Amino acid sequence: MKTKYLLLAVLGFSAWGCAQENLPSTGETAKQYLSLWMEKYHPGISPTSAGLYILEDQPGTGDLWNYENDYVYVDVTVKNLNGTVSSTTDESLSNQLGTYVEGNYYGPRFQAVGEGHSYAGFDALLDGMKVGGKREAVVPAWMLTTARFNTQQEYINASSISSSLIYSVTLRGQADDVSAVEKDSLTRYVNRHFGPVAPTVYDTDKENDGTFYFISDASSHSQQEPRTETSNATINYTGRLLNGQVFDTTIEKVAKDAGIYKSSRSYAPVSITFSSKWDGISMSGSSSLINGFKGGLYLMKYEGEKAVVVFTSAHGYTTNGSGDNIPAWSPLQFELELVSIENLE
Repeated sequence: MKTKYLLLAVLGFSAWGCAQENLPSTGETAKQYLSLWMEKYHPGISPTSAGLYILEDQPGTGDLWNYENDYVYVDVTVKNLNGTVSSTTDESLSNQLGTYVEGNYYGPRFQAVGEGHSYAGFDALLDGMKVGGKREAVVPAWMLTTARFNTQQEYINASSISSSLIYSVTLRGQADDVSAVEKDSLTRYVNRHFGPVAPTVYDTDKENDGTFYFISDASSHSQQEPRTETSNATINYTGRLLNGQVFDTTIEKVAKDAGIYKSSRSYAPVSITFSSKWDGISMSGSSSLINGFKGGLYLMKYEGEKAVVVFTSAHGYTTNGSGDNIPAWSPLQFELELVSIENLE
């Protein structure tokens, strides 16, 4: 047994250190190392047909994961084999580890699955899970690829990764069309917070598809002179996820209350330049603004007007999200105030 543990140490050093001519390929090295690591720390657990080692499996009571669905809604924590957490969606765990960052998003999120989107090992981990279930598994290094092969040996031969990972996944839901899920969530959110409001459009060339809502107090300002097409203006805004979490604001008190205040930032109304078209609007000289934000501003007409715009990620940060604050496929809400207007015509 001592000889095996010595080999484990040698393989570990080789996998992350300098390559030796007499060592097998990276995939083969990882396979030998993982086999010995499992024998030492989790003896008696055999690999699945996909090469994963299931460490914990808490069955769910919902629908069985359907591999034909393109998206899953999951909580995920990833650890190295030495137990170091490299990423997690768990807020309480982040607090325990001292890695929690105020303003970051914690909680389940959508993940696209399938070739080119998710690791083969991640999909293999989901196999057989039901919604509500939790599973922890060692995902072999050679399965940490978005490519797909027919056999384990093909994965091993193609692998250039030496380190396996431990995934802990809770399956919260699944969907074939995440945009439909977003739209449904948005509709229910608007009805709950604003009542029976009809969706609208800011781009008259586009069909009203029910993914953008504009709620304004414009009627109380209708006696005023409206802005012209090319006005300069100042605005206040606050951006939120639908769970209420603030990710950006121009208002100091809101930033402090939300825990995202930065002393290096100036909290004050920002400059807007309107255009004859919604997509020509710029803020502080930059036109790199998400469409839903520009669209909401475009629909505002009067000095002092306040509005709320709520929209799906198709008008926001789409499938990419934005940093650690806004996950992919996130509907957003912006509270807008047209503080001042300077008409140029």
